[in-house]
Amino acid sequence: MTVAQKSFIKNNIPSWINVTTLMVVVSFVIYQSRWQEKVDIHIYNESIHIPFEKKIQIFVPRVEIDSRLSNIESSQKRQDAKQDQILEILMFGKK
Repeated sequence: MTVAQKSFIKNNIPSWINVTTLMVVVSFVIYQSRWQEKVDIHIYNESIHIPFEKKIQIFVPRVEIDSRLSNIESSQKRQDAKQDQILEILMFGKK
């Protein structure tokens, strides 16, 4: 090695980067890559995260629930009206 090759690192790398900083950065990158693998496995776990298409099949959309509730309310109003008619007939006789 020539003198220029021996002093290349000293001359081209800033003084604040030393071996410990380099080790910390490399260990951080390794830790993050391992953590990312765990997250990727977790994301694709269908027992935890259901795909959107399956959610639509499993859960009833809000619009359908609202229409069913309005149907129930209207049938309840009709039943109340019929009950009122029956009570009038029983209490006051036939009209």
